[in-house]
Amino acid sequence: MKKTILFIIFVALLHSLHAQVTDFDEWKKAQQDKFNSFVNQQQQQFAAFRDSINAAYAEKMQQRWEKFQLQAAEPVPAKPEPPKPVAKPVEEAPAPATPLPTPVAMKPKVPEKPLPPQPILPAQPIERPAQEPAPQYTFSFHHTPCAVHLQQSQSFSLPNASESSSAAAWKKMSESGFDLVADDCLKHRERLALDDWGYIELTKTLSESFLGKGTNESVLMQIYLLAQSGYRIRIARNNNKLIPLIPFTCDLYGYSYLTIAGEHYFLICNEKNGGSYYVFNEKFEGEKTASLFMRSEPNLTDTPTIPKTFTSKRYPAVAAEVAVNKNLIEYYNNYPVTDYWNEYAKASLSRDVKKTLYPILKREIAGKSEVEAANILLNFVQTAFPYKTDQEQFGYERPLFGDEIFYYPFCDCEDRSILFCILVHDLLKLNIVMLEYSNHIATAVRFKKEVPGYYIQIEYDKFVICDPTYIGASVGDCMPQFRDTKSAIVVVYE
Repeated sequence: MKKTILFIIFVALLHSLHAQVTDFDEWKKAQQDKFNSFVNQQQQQFAAFRDSINAAYAEKMQQRWEKFQLQAAEPVPAKPEPPKPVAKPVEEAPAPATPLPTPVAMKPKVPEKPLPPQPILPAQPIERPAQEPAPQYTFSFHHTPCAVHLQQSQSFSLPNASESSSAAAWKKMSESGFDLVADDCLKHRERLALDDWGYIELTKTLSESFLGKGTNESVLMQIYLLAQSGYRIRIARNNNKLIPLIPFTCDLYGYSYLTIAGEHYFLICNEKNGGSYYVFNEKFEGEKTASLFMRSEPNLTDTPTIPKTFTSKRYPAVAAEVAVNKNLIEYYNNYPVTDYWNEYAKASLSRDVKKTLYPILKREIAGKSEVEAANILLNFVQTAFPYKTDQEQFGYERPLFGDEIFYYPFCDCEDRSILFCILVHDLLKLNIVMLEYSNHIATAVRFKKEVPGYYIQIEYDKFVICDPTYIGASVGDCMPQFRDTKSAIVVVYE
């Protein structure tokens, strides 16, 4: 009898529990339906908002554009002839702790680091079809395959570069799915880890692939994609040709520009025709200024070069065969030249180069003191790379990114300082700065213990000289001609 009663109670409890689970599932489904309805409503509102912005923008585009005069590109600043690499005299005794002249100023040399420009209302995704087809249009970016949702029916032609023709094409793009293309491009930006310059290049590559290299149609398509992606950009016209104008957080050497409201807008197509330019100078919703700040190396398809061997003279066990990615070198070769030495160092080395080089360096510095380890890295940079000035190698001033130092046959003082900064930062975890003289770049390291030699004082910290171009010199050694010369400090890592 007891068992029967217990069984009845058990069945009743199961039935009650089942009813509660069913009720919960129904409640959960109802909540999900409400949420989906809310999301759809928000997406529709967002799409309508975007459409209204583009419609208003196209309407303003039909009005007469403003006239500006082109200003010539600023060449990369020429520098006094740098000192040729000299070997430290063997008989010269190590210097005791000796302060150098107080630096003239802390030179941050750091362009602003804004967050990457974001598409309009980035909290709301671009509405995509429920059954989204695979991207149909493929193109190659530095030999790296990409695909976007783009069809031939979305192509367009411009009878001329007038205000009305440009406005009509802009309206067509906003009504024919180019917002989805912009969203695809933004996804590629994340997938490929592109900085702003890389993203500008990506949109240009796509637009020229789809609508023809250098055509007005491809220029307007690129401008549309960048505007939808959140970049500050303007449209210029010269001799019936459309040209993109983009300001940056720092000036670009070698690129002509127009000054608009006191700000330099660069002709990123590197157009050199002088005279008057007519500009559609209208702010687009949510726009942000592009930066040359490089967050990391781009994730490009790897096409390795033939490996080259790099060997330290004092420590011959430090010998590495290093190959670099040709596609990455091509990417860096298109990058604007700046004198922001710290940005070249922050870009670091590629994962492939680190995978080859770092195990060898780590093996040799293992168990060594900070100074011993720094001397191993310093001699490697001093003696494994042949020296030539930028003028001798390229014909103009051009700092090299870390991987480029392993690619080109020669490097100079700033290139060696950039590489040494990377190695000290990554392998020794020590604070390091660059020292900028009128015709030379060296480095200084803040060691955790007292170290003899020449040093500079930065607030309460001593930074000991390490010169990657003073051949055979150890930590604390300074070229004689700079022992009484004031330098400027370039902060590399903060």
